[in-house]
Amino acid sequence: MSIRENWGDAVYQWPYPIKYEETTVVETDVLVIGGGHAGCCAAIAAARRGARVAVADKAPIRRSGCGGAGTDHYNNLISSPGSPITPEEYMDLAADIHFQGHRNYIAIKGTWNALMELEKLGLNIRDEDGDFIGDATEDESTKLLKGYDYADMIAVKLKGGHYLKPILYEGLKRAGCDLYERVMITNLLTADGQPGHPITGAIGFSMKTGECFVFHAPCVILATGYICTMWTYNLDITGNSYRWDPNEIGDGFAMAWRAGAKSTGMFKNGQTHGSHPFAWPRFGTGNSGNTWYPCTIVDNRGKEIPWADLHGNPISGVQARNLPVSGQPYMGSGFDPLHGIETPTIIKDLPDRIKSGEFELPLWADLAGMPEEERRSIWGVMVGNEGKSRYTLYDLYTRSGFDPDRDMLMCPIMMPEHYGRGGGGWFQGEAEIAKSWRSEAFGYQGELCVDWDLMTHVPGLYVAGAASGLEGCSLACSSGFYAGNRASEFARSNPVQQLNHDQVIRERDHIYAPIKRAENPSCYISWKELWGGTARAMQQTCADYKTKPVLEQGLIWLDSIASTEASMTYARNPHELARVLEDDTRLTVSRVFMQACMAKIDADSQGIDIEHDRYMINSMKDGRFITEYRDPRYWLEEPESASYLENYERHRAQEEKEAGR
Repeated sequence: MSIRENWGDAVYQWPYPIKYEETTVVETDVLVIGGGHAGCCAAIAAARRGARVAVADKAPIRRSGCGGAGTDHYNNLISSPGSPITPEEYMDLAADIHFQGHRNYIAIKGTWNALMELEKLGLNIRDEDGDFIGDATEDESTKLLKGYDYADMIAVKLKGGHYLKPILYEGLKRAGCDLYERVMITNLLTADGQPGHPITGAIGFSMKTGECFVFHAPCVILATGYICTMWTYNLDITGNSYRWDPNEIGDGFAMAWRAGAKSTGMFKNGQTHGSHPFAWPRFGTGNSGNTWYPCTIVDNRGKEIPWADLHGNPISGVQARNLPVSGQPYMGSGFDPLHGIETPTIIKDLPDRIKSGEFELPLWADLAGMPEEERRSIWGVMVGNEGKSRYTLYDLYTRSGFDPDRDMLMCPIMMPEHYGRGGGGWFQGEAEIAKSWRSEAFGYQGELCVDWDLMTHVPGLYVAGAASGLEGCSLACSSGFYAGNRASEFARSNPVQQLNHDQVIRERDHIYAPIKRAENPSCYISWKELWGGTARAMQQTCADYKTKPVLEQGLIWLDSIASTEASMTYARNPHELARVLEDDTRLTVSRVFMQACMAKIDADSQGIDIEHDRYMINSMKDGRFITEYRDPRYWLEEPESASYLENYERHRAQEEKEAGR
């Protein structure tokens, strides 16, 4: 008896009936893959328009997705009545920043309406209890708690953000959506089984029983989140420092790519040191940014660290940290890419002043020294509702005796020069000790191309949320509602085509191949080992410094893994089967990253500036990696209008007509 069989027989018995031989066909109008914020909102919107909707998620939908455990901020409220600029003015300012600017416009245009929809679903977004009456954070007319910028309604703090996913979950049930939890979708199905042909559905399996599910539908909405874990191979190491839902690995991107979808920005990878494997729990140490903004920081002798505005001018008093300065249309959240839309920060020359002895390490987050309402806002509303901090920090620290009225929390101890960088180092610790360990590509680092309906180049295939580069609760919900409405309209006018049975059989055989290999003594590689191999290839050959010979070697390396180790990887149960098939996703996505980086090098050699003057769009055709270039702001060229607003209104015309508006 092999060691592997010993483990399988002696340690556990699989608790569910195994149904590898069974297949269930589900007929529906709209299939939503991913039940996070974007997926739930998409499903609810489509169902309200009369579509039959099925939602498939690898996890229990009630708490799945990046925001499953909660959300503190709701940003990007450029469409709110309290915004000092319009979405159209915002896009003028952001003309040279956003990949696929039309996609950002669509999401930003709908953030306020999406927030109102969330409130109708039952989310507590206002200070109904009067906890912050008269405080600077509260907007008197709406009882909303403004975030970051206290002069404008650009972001709000969600008092009930911890309960957002359960509320969306109940909304799905009320809307009549069919929910398929613990079901992993592995591939899309297309007419005639050919890439680029109209969608006919998707195929997957139950991670509990192994039963095969074939969804027959004229359109699919991908809401599968970001591409993660191409470089970091062990969540046992990253633990609570991990940035996103561990189920997010790029499944949606991989299946869309194989189905003929186009992508952009995949060369912008390997450039983040956030969420490194040796990080502190996110938001679990003293800091002054993000969820902890604008917390006061003091040195080890109790001396307060000064703050400065975006021009470097010193500011005094806590409230001034939340007010825009002269020349700013508004004060951003710290994540806004627009130049000049910035928050005040700890002084930039802090490293030099630490070295000189003016400030002594360690530094401390001084909640106790802040005004009482700001202390309650940070520790109670923000840390108490942010998904990455509610259970593991807010609840745990409170049970352990942490009292924000009395106690200070130590900031990470780092080399002095790193205290001037801001960002992740403050709430995660020394980044440079793990420079070659990148845990994910995020934030405009690769996304699927979409049109003004948020549909890809594959007819019937839509994308919403972070899968389309729209990170964060507000953009995810807004794009989800929009994609759900467009998909429901598509399903009405485009009858589903027949399934290609050869494709179904081929995909089904692919799904269960690792199970069949479990009895083969020569197949001894686990899913973790395979993951480690592909991650090592990415760390070595798709790192910060890239050349074509190195990337070509990386592709050879990945091809070798695919033809040897991948064919020797086994699965003993449906859980391990999901993990092995995720390794397939990593192989697909890693190849695309490398090929896109090579295409970027080619463009550079030809003098083509694909980050400013041209767009590089990639796809796969007949096994070949295709590169094409588009003009800047191509989404405003014919046959589309040159106006963002006109395009938006035209593509929503049917929705508005049915709503009687």
